[in-house]
Amino acid sequence: MKVLRYLVSGRKRKVLSRAFHIWQLRPAKITPLSETVDTCASCGTEFQGNYCPRCGQSASVRRFSLRKTILLFLDEWGLGNRNLLFRCLRDLMLRPGYMIRDYLSGMQSAYFSPFKLFFLLTAISLIVEQGLKLDIDAPKYQPAETNTEVVEKAEEVGEAETAEVLDKEVEEKDESSQLTINGKVVLNDVSPILAATDRFVRLMKALMDKNPALFALLVLVLFSSPMFLFFRRSPNIPNLRFSEFILALVYTADVFSIYSLVGDLLKLDFFYLIALLMIFVALKQLFGFKKRRLLLYMILTSVISGILLILLIAAGVFIVYLFSKK
Repeated sequence: MKVLRYLVSGRKRKVLSRAFHIWQLRPAKITPLSETVDTCASCGTEFQGNYCPRCGQSASVRRFSLRKTILLFLDEWGLGNRNLLFRCLRDLMLRPGYMIRDYLSGMQSAYFSPFKLFFLLTAISLIVEQGLKLDIDAPKYQPAETNTEVVEKAEEVGEAETAEVLDKEVEEKDESSQLTINGKVVLNDVSPILAATDRFVRLMKALMDKNPALFALLVLVLFSSPMFLFFRRSPNIPNLRFSEFILALVYTADVFSIYSLVGDLLKLDFFYLIALLMIFVALKQLFGFKKRRLLLYMILTSVISGILLILLIAAGVFIVYLFSKK
């Protein structure tokens, strides 16, 4: 109810907005250093702090509980530090650009790794899109066939396969000189270039279906070069390195994935628009450009990336065409 009163009053809305902006600018708070003296259960060293300076074991080691056992299992997948993951997701949703700047400035232990989070979100998105398929039906029992039935079936299969091979050769001969779209013949004589284009598109689609995260990461790295030309000198980060820019883009892609996942779970397409808007917000907070200038840079980057994409597709089709001639 107190939040509603702030939203109704214009003056209180400004106070709330100002407080939220101050929170956005504030870096993440790390667990304060413990002042008690502990003895490490592994190496026996007495120390004061959160971790043993000799072997690195945590000072909060106690007997195993159910919660600690679950966290130990999640730690094998990089999810053991619950606060680390939740803090990273929260900051990417509410203060993405400031959080990325904190990470690049050296606060790496306070947040989840950008690549680890990228692959994690990709795996979760695949599960959400495709769903869990738990096929636990046992195969039905089928009685064994006699020798006579096996011989008769083999003869029938042989005749059917022969007819199928002949039909397939005729169809391939007819279709090799035709281009069909939605079942309708568009061209009777398809050039080898069109055939190579179709083969290249199917090859890229198969690669994307089998390795979606790796494919998306390679595309992100590839098209970051023209974007880096505009963003390498900015008000907030005047001497940005290309390697740092790659990390920033991976985190920006994570922002888009988080809001897209929320849209998939809630079945609301509106979150896809929010995801696109948050990319703009993240870049604005990170680099500090004016809104119009940032929008201009993003448009120019899209144009250059589109031209580069066309050139790469043409090069890929040409390579497939050369290999098909051999």
